[in-house]
Amino acid sequence: MDALGRGALAVLRWLIVLCVGAMVVLVFGNVVLRYGFNSGISISEEAARYFFVWLTFLGAVVAMYDHAHLGVDTLVSRLPVMGKKFCAVLSDVFMLGCCVLLLIGSWKQTLFNMDNAAPVSGVPVGVMHAAAVVSSVGLIIVITSHLMRVLSGRAGVDELVQVVESEERMPEAALPEVRK
Repeated sequence: MDALGRGALAVLRWLIVLCVGAMVVLVFGNVVLRYGFNSGISISEEAARYFFVWLTFLGAVVAMYDHAHLGVDTLVSRLPVMGKKFCAVLSDVFMLGCCVLLLIGSWKQTLFNMDNAAPVSGVPVGVMHAAAVVSSVGLIIVITSHLMRVLSGRAGVDELVQVVESEERMPEAALPEVRK
């Protein structure tokens, strides 16, 4: 199961890279065409928006896995181990509830908007909402895995606080993946 999870995260990271690359090519190409040749790619703005939405939602899953979301841990970091475990379980349960609500709402929006086509490309608007469906499922998996590790006692003390106070203190495990 661990190899499957690492494989899924590798796929997500590559999809993020592809989204960024496609956005750069589309937007930069469109700027060059508009200012240099007085023409443009009509679909570029719409496609870049779709890629950006997918990039954001997929990035949320990867950041959750890497414990790279910014947050304030002033109180939790000063608690004893049992207090940290309690707060970790409580926050995981609340996050799972929010992710379930996100899944339900985004699923409804996806189905509702599959008949609405984007004006230029004709791609269903529901494709943009599907990013939240994929993200919420990924977040549910990551959070449930973390919750099971905490409840079974396999989570280390450093895993109980799931946020970093600043980008300078990001976990070292997240950095090599970003550089690749």
